[in-house]
Amino acid sequence: MKSGIFELIENWENNETSAISDAMELLEYADSLGFDEAWIGEHHFNNFTLCPAPIALMSHALARTKNIKVGSAAILLPHYHPIKLAEEIATLDLLSKGRFLFGFGRGAFPIFDIAMGNNPTNNRKIMLENAEIIHNLLFKDQVQFEGEFFDINHVSIRPHPKGLIPFFVASLDVETLKDAAKRGYNFLGAFTLRLEHAKEIYELFMQNGATKSFEFALTRAIYIDKERSKAEEKAQIGADIFSQCMLRANEANPTFEAIIKATNYEEFRAEFFSKDRILENMIIGTPQDCLEQILELKKQVPITTLSLKLLSSKLEDSKEILKLYKEHIIPHL
Repeated sequence: MKSGIFELIENWENNETSAISDAMELLEYADSLGFDEAWIGEHHFNNFTLCPAPIALMSHALARTKNIKVGSAAILLPHYHPIKLAEEIATLDLLSKGRFLFGFGRGAFPIFDIAMGNNPTNNRKIMLENAEIIHNLLFKDQVQFEGEFFDINHVSIRPHPKGLIPFFVASLDVETLKDAAKRGYNFLGAFTLRLEHAKEIYELFMQNGATKSFEFALTRAIYIDKERSKAEEKAQIGADIFSQCMLRANEANPTFEAIIKATNYEEFRAEFFSKDRILENMIIGTPQDCLEQILELKKQVPITTLSLKLLSSKLEDSKEILKLYKEHIIPHL
C-alpha cells in the first residue's frame, strides 16, 4: 500500500503567505521522507482553505520535489475547457517526468457553480464528457468529438504525455462510479467517507469492469503521538478547529453571503465538515495504535493508497506526525 498526504492549504493563522509556504514545505518534507503521493484540493471563495488554483499549486509542488507524485483532489471539471486543461496536464506530465496524477470531480458545493453562472444540474454529465475528451486529447493523435456540451473538431494537442496518466474520480454518485469503472478510471475517497460506504464503492467498481490495475485511494485524517492520551487530545482539538474554521471560513466573504441565501449549502457544509464525522473516520493514537487501525482498514477495503489529512495547525507538528508515520508505520504496510 502506498502512502500519501492530502493538502487543502489551510490558513490556520490568518496569514495567506505563510499558509501556502508551509503547505509547500510540508510536501517537500514528505518527499524527503519517501512518501509516494501528495494530493491537493480545489476550493473557492474560502479564506481558510487556500487552493483555488490547483494547477499553479501542483506545478510549484512538482518543481520543489524529486520523487513524490502530485495529484489533483480534485479538479472541478465542469468549470474547465477540455482542450486547455489537457494541454496543462500534458505539460505537467513532461515537466515532472511522469509524476502527475489527475483526480477530478463535479464539485460538491454550489457556491462556485452560481458564481460562475453554471447550472449545477448538468455538472455530472459535463464532468464525464469533459473527462472523456481530455483522455482522448492526451492519448490520441487527433480528436473529433461531438457531444452535448463540447464539440472538438480535429484537434491534436501538443505536447503529448510520455506515458499513461492515471485518472481518479472523486464522486459518490452510483451512476458516475459505474461509468468510471467501465472507462478504467480509479477512485479517490474523501477523509469523511465512512468505511461501509467505501466498501460498497469498491464492490461497485469490481462489478462494473474495474481491471487488476484499479487504484482505490482513500484519505483519512490522522494524529499520531508517542503517548495515546496526547494523540487523542490533539485529535479532538485538531478536528474541532478544522471543523469550526471550515464552517466559519466565509462569514466575512461577500460572495458567500450573497449565495448562501439561494442554496442549502450551509446545511450540507455542516454535515460534510462535522467534527463527529471527522473523528469517526480518523486514525488516532500511538504509532502502534495507528498501524493496527490502518491494517484493519486495509483488511476491510483493498486500499492502494492511504492519503493522510493532517489536522495539526503547526508545521512542526505536522512534520513530526509524518516522521513517526515514516519510521513506525510505512515499514509494516
